[in-house]
Amino acid sequence: MRYLLLIAAFLTACETTYKEGATIKSASGQTLCAKHHIPLVSLHAWQAPTHGDKIYLVHQAGYPYYYLAEEHCPNHIPQHVAFHRGGIFQEKTTVHYCSLCEKEFWEQLRIRDEKAAIDFAQYVLWIRSDSHTKAPYQVTFKKGIWTVKCSLVDRRPASIKIGEDGREISEKFPRYSSNQSMQRTTR
Repeated sequence: MRYLLLIAAFLTACETTYKEGATIKSASGQTLCAKHHIPLVSLHAWQAPTHGDKIYLVHQAGYPYYYLAEEHCPNHIPQHVAFHRGGIFQEKTTVHYCSLCEKEFWEQLRIRDEKAAIDFAQYVLWIRSDSHTKAPYQVTFKKGIWTVKCSLVDRRPASIKIGEDGREISEKFPRYSSNQSMQRTTR
């Protein structure tokens, strides 16, 4: 019985993932979002140059969950475009996006409660420090910013500040010096 409940829970927790830009055609030939089955919106935008001898990599480093959310929102506005010309964004382009994908994408990035803030801290601090976190967690929320303080399993103190929109503002923990990095200490 437990086995069947586990399978049922697993199947209901799964979400369909899509490749970026997944579309279908309507009977009339109109391009629709593969997830929501609504027409795509077209907007003029700017992108990094796509010709010449340089390659530009544009990514949202401040949003660690960006790629996880992106898998479920195939037609959100991509990170490699801007709506104002500037910096490396000098080449005109047209963006085709789904308004529902865009809304869902940003909702998936949001940090809504203490549990989500702790999950975010565990994920990001593990990536940045190469060490897992451990309880207790001290979580505060002030002026749209979550602060999570905890310890890493190797006993280093750690903290992270996260915008309500899911953007990492800062993280803080002692870095190992190169000769300490993998040495275990006994106490």
